[in-house]
Amino acid sequence: MNPAMIDYTPLRTTPATSDQAAVLEAARRGDLGQETARYLARAGARSSALGCLVGGVLAAITTIAMVAQGDSESVVVGGVFLAGAVLVGLAVKALVAAGERRNRERLVRLVAFARANGLPVEPEAEVRLLPGCIFASSLNVRTMHRVQWQAGGLSFEAATHSRWQEGKQGTLLVRFLAVRLDVRPPRLTFHPGRGGGVRPAAILGTDAFEGEKFDLIARTHDHAGARVFLTDELRTLLTEHDRPVSAEVVDGWFFAYFRHHDELDEQGWRQAFAVAEAVVRARDAFLAWQGSRLPSA
Repeated sequence: MNPAMIDYTPLRTTPATSDQAAVLEAARRGDLGQETARYLARAGARSSALGCLVGGVLAAITTIAMVAQGDSESVVVGGVFLAGAVLVGLAVKALVAAGERRNRERLVRLVAFARANGLPVEPEAEVRLLPGCIFASSLNVRTMHRVQWQAGGLSFEAATHSRWQEGKQGTLLVRFLAVRLDVRPPRLTFHPGRGGGVRPAAILGTDAFEGEKFDLIARTHDHAGARVFLTDELRTLLTEHDRPVSAEVVDGWFFAYFRHHDELDEQGWRQAFAVAEAVVRARDAFLAWQGSRLPSA
C-alpha cells in the first residue's frame, strides 16, 4: 500500500445520520465481525442497567430510612428523596447513553476510513495473545480498532490492546502495530530514550549497544544483525521528536508500541503506515545481509 494514496478525510468528518445507521446495521448483522456485533448488542443494555442500579440503590436506601422513621414528616421527606433517586438514575442512564452515542460515531468514522481505503476493519476483535510484551493472559482483555493491510508481501495490523493490570491500578491501553515477518531477525528491544510507548520487557542474556542515544538491546553476538534490521530510516521514525515509539522483534514478529492511542488520530495513522513501509525495507536489508554472509559456491 502506498501511504501517499491514503484518504484520511473520514477520520475527521462527522458521518451523516444515514451513513451511521447503515454502518451500525451492518455491524449488528456481523459484517464487521461477531465481536463487534456482540459489543453493540450489549451497549444499549449498559446505560439502562447502570441507571437502574444507581437509582435502585438510592431508592432502596431511602425506602429503608422511611420505614425506620415511621412518622409522617419522615415519609414526606423520604418521598422527596425517593423522587430524587429516580431522577439521579435517569440522569446516569442519559449520561451513559450519550457516551455510547459518541462511541458509535467514532466506530462509524473508523469504519468509513478503512472502507475508503479498502482495508479490513474490526472495531471489536477477537483477542489473540501475540508474542509481544504487552500481551499477557489475564482477565478483562480487549482488542479494539483493528485495521489490516498488505505491504511488501507482509500482513500488517494496527489495533488497540486493553487489559487490566494485575497488581497495579488502572488499565493498560496501548496502540500497536504488528506484523509477522518472513525472515527471522534476532530478538531485540528498542526504546527511544524518552517517553515513547510501552517499554518492552527485558531479555535475559542481552546487553545494550554502547554509544547510542536510544536503548537498543540484543544478545552480544546478535548485535550486527539487530543493527542491520534497525535501519536508519526505521530508527528515525521510531525516534520522531513528538511521537517516539518503542518496538521489539520476537519470534519472527515485529511490534511497535505508540504513545498515543487515539484510533482516529490522523498523524498516528500516517506514522503507522510509514513505519510499516520502513519495516518492509528493513526486512529486505536484513535478507540481503543474510545472503551476503552465505559462503560463495
